[in-house]
Amino acid sequence: MGGVDRRRAVTPVLLWSGLGVLLVAAFLAALGAVQRTYYSPEGFVSAYLSSLASHDLTEAMSMPGAAPTKAALTHAGLPTGASAELLRSDLLPAFSGIHVESASGSGDRRTVTARLLADGRSVTTTFDVRQTGAVLGFLPTWEFATTPVGVAHITVAHAQTFTVGGHTVSPRAADPSQPASSFSVSADYLVPAPAAYELDHTSKYLRAESVRVQAASGRVVDVTVDAQPDAAFTAAVQKELNGFLDACAKQQVLQPAGCPFGVVIDDRVQGAPAWRMVQYPEVRLVPGTTSWTMPQAVGVVHLSVTVQSIFDGTVEHRESDEKFGVSLTSVVIRPDGSLDIVVGE
Repeated sequence: MGGVDRRRAVTPVLLWSGLGVLLVAAFLAALGAVQRTYYSPEGFVSAYLSSLASHDLTEAMSMPGAAPTKAALTHAGLPTGASAELLRSDLLPAFSGIHVESASGSGDRRTVTARLLADGRSVTTTFDVRQTGAVLGFLPTWEFATTPVGVAHITVAHAQTFTVGGHTVSPRAADPSQPASSFSVSADYLVPAPAAYELDHTSKYLRAESVRVQAASGRVVDVTVDAQPDAAFTAAVQKELNGFLDACAKQQVLQPAGCPFGVVIDDRVQGAPAWRMVQYPEVRLVPGTTSWTMPQAVGVVHLSVTVQSIFDGTVEHRESDEKFGVSLTSVVIRPDGSLDIVVGE
């Protein structure tokens, strides 16, 4: 009789042992993948950026340490009274090409750098995170050590509003302490890094070129929307000035009252002097301290007058072109779109 074949007995044991090793290896690999994806500083930041890319600002701000609470803003050295008006999902740019680099640092603090495209423009940003604990004792959990929200200090020069993403925003509404007569207004706005915003201004008489503001985590960035007169504004002021000068020219006196031109004649005037505009001063508006102004510009007016010499009694008809200067010390656009113009002395 033959003996027991030992090879047949050993083979199942080896198979089961090998399978066990493979299962352990697969488990460890899966655990490592989970750790890298969900329990690493890089995975934590990736989750935040993915929420922004999905335009889910609520989800992004609900991540640990992300919400711009008063305590978080104070810790970051940011203004605690900043407006949340720009914290809107529909204002976020299109994010793509997100690449999160390996975290740097040691202990429970890490710095994570991310590179991505925001509306097609390359952006590099960093985030400070820290470990808060661990799941099952070995899967670390993280939070933002500094809120990923920054503050944009937005100034609107020479106007009262700015436009972002089709929405008109009033800095005075965010900071009501500014006087109603302010020529320029400004306010602080919370903005989530690394979002970028295009700001501009368009109104009846003013235009501002688009400016870009890039949010930076835990930082204040300054941007100015510089509103300038458009052709319609200049034309409207020119029309008002021309009308004022035409009214001056209708006064049949040598020195029209309240007007920028006039002459002094020592001889006796016979009849009524007649004025006629020859060249209107060209309007060029520049910003002043509290309103638009116009530096002194030169015009020409024609005078027709008959005078009698007090020396010898001779009579002479005089025709002359008289140069004069005029300035506008204040040009204000009223809320209804009309103009309030003050002519300089």
